Amino acid sequence: MKTFIHQALILGGLYFVVSLIVSVLRFLDFGAFWGLVNVAVFIVFAAMFLILCFKTKYNFLTRFQNKYIKTSAYLEALGIARYYQIIFMVVPGVVYGYQASKAQYLGLEIPPPIMYMQVVSYAYWGVLLFSLIWATYRSFGKRIKYSR
Repeated sequence: MKTFIHQALILGGLYFVVSLIVSVLRFLDFGAFWGLVNVAVFIVFAAMFLILCFKTKYNFLTRFQNKYIKTSAYLEALGIARYYQIIFMVVPGVVYGYQASKAQYLGLEIPPPIMYMQVVSYAYWGVLLFSLIWATYRSFGKRIKYSR
């Protein structure tokens, strides 16, 4: 189970990095092509996550963890932030978007955006900061020796 959690976090961290790169390219190019690439990256991430749930271990991630210990710690930290974002930001955003589009279709007034998303976005930056601090401590904390 411990291997599954570490590999799921690394998979989330890889998705974070690739999605960030594609999003920057989309911003610079203003093309719809990069939006499709972003959707394809998400589909690949979701498929790999589902396969990992049944398989519980990827050999290429195990080799990556053993060879690049510090990098895998940072990818795990980014994975924590990405899973937080998916669970607490994307899912409620989809629910609110569905309610707003349904209200618009029926000719009703669109409900105002909820304050929840603003609070969760601030918490997201805190989770990202603390997870990166945790990864730094995990990577370099054991080697630091204080002289007295």
